[in-house]
Amino acid sequence: MSTLPEDAASLQAIERTLGRLDGMLSIAQIAQAEPTLAPQDVENLVASLDEAGLIDDDAPVDFRPGSEVILELDEIVEAHCAETIFQNPFWRTCLDARGPGDVPEKLAIGMIIENWHFLFRESYFDAPVLSYVPNTAVRLLLNKFFAEEYGHDEILLRALNFAGLSREDMRDAIPLPETMGLCNALAHWAHSDPLFFFTTLGLLEGQGMKQDSFIEACERSALPDGLVGPLKIHANINIGAAHGSLTRSIFQEIPVLDHATIARLKRQLRLFVELYDNFYTGVWRYYSSDAPLLRRVSQL
Repeated sequence: MSTLPEDAASLQAIERTLGRLDGMLSIAQIAQAEPTLAPQDVENLVASLDEAGLIDDDAPVDFRPGSEVILELDEIVEAHCAETIFQNPFWRTCLDARGPGDVPEKLAIGMIIENWHFLFRESYFDAPVLSYVPNTAVRLLLNKFFAEEYGHDEILLRALNFAGLSREDMRDAIPLPETMGLCNALAHWAHSDPLFFFTTLGLLEGQGMKQDSFIEACERSALPDGLVGPLKIHANINIGAAHGSLTRSIFQEIPVLDHATIARLKRQLRLFVELYDNFYTGVWRYYSSDAPLLRRVSQL
C-alpha cells in the first residue's frame, strides 16, 4: 500500500484533503489547495483509498426510468401468458363456454374456493411491503391498495355460503398445493425483492381488464346468481379502484432503475407466470375430478 507522511501537521493536511474529495475538484486542483502536501502525497492518498475499495469509479451508471421499464416488463408478461395461462385447460374451458353446463358448477365453485384461500392469505404477501421505505409515494399507493383489498375474502364467502359451505368449512379446508405455492412465492418476493413483487400485481389484479372472463363464462353457462353475484361485486370493486393499473402506477413513481436491476426483474417473470399458470391448471385438474369439494384438515 502507498505510504503517507505521519507527522501531526501532515495528518491535519490529509484530513483537509479528504474533505475536498467530493468529486468537484481534480487531483491536481486538490494538491494545489494543500501546499503542505507534495502532489505525490495526494496521489498516494488517493491510491491508498482506491486499494481499500473506498473510491468508486466515475463512470456514469446506466439507467432507465421506471415508467419506461414497466412497459417492457408488461410485454414480457403478456408473451409468457400467451404461451401458458391462455392455453391451460381452465382458461380454455372458460373462453370456449357458450351455453349452460359449459363451465361445470363444481369447477366454478372450486375456483371460488381457491380464490378465497388466496385472498384469505393476502396479508402474507401484501403486509411486508406496506412499510416500503425507499419511496413514500409507492408506500402510500400500497397502503391504499391494501385498505381497499382488505376483507374481499368475505365477499367470496357469500358465494361459498350459497354453495353450502360455511365459514367453519372453509377454516377446515386445505388450499391446493398450487395455491399455496403461489402465495408462498409472492410472500418470498415481497420480503426479499419488493421491486419484483410490484411487477406481479398487474397480472394478479387483472391489468387492462374491463370485464372478468371467468364471470362472463359463468354467466354464459347459466350458473346461479347466488354464486356469480358476489363475484361481480368483488370484480367491480377492483375495476372501479383501478387495481389492474397498480403496477404501472407504482413504476411511474420510481424515477430510475439500473440495468442490473432491470435484468433481474426480467429473469424472474417467467417463473411467476408459470406459478400463476400452475394455479389455474391445479384448479381445473382437481375440481374436474371426482375428488371431494373440500380437502379437510379434520379428515387427515
